[in-house]
Amino acid sequence: MRGAGRGKALGFPTANLDIPEERLPRSGIYAAWARIGDQAVWRAGAASVGFNPTFGDKTRKLEVHLLDFDGELYGLTLEVVLAAFLREEKRFPDIAALKEQMKRDCRRARWILAGERIPDGVPR
Repeated sequence: MRGAGRGKALGFPTANLDIPEERLPRSGIYAAWARIGDQAVWRAGAASVGFNPTFGDKTRKLEVHLLDFDGELYGLTLEVVLAAFLREEKRFPDIAALKEQMKRDCRRARWILAGERIPDGVPR
């Protein structure tokens, strides 16, 4: 479904999924796998479940950013598997701080999904 377009503007385009509230897991950021339509390949991603508190959204939702993907997803079906919980959802003081955390979240998701140990000292 169409979102506000904020992810794309921030450099992290997301697919917004229409999931009933009762089927959503706890709010937070996750490493995730996603499959587009009936494609055989599963793509690595970072997912957000929650309200986007930095922007004051009132509706809880699931958004997924596919790592290393550049394409159009509108109108397609996306199957998502949340693989690992990364952190709690939080409000950031400004967009720059949010973007830096999103970079760290994507880096952690990539390491986790690749089965690599996250090096000591990497910000969480």
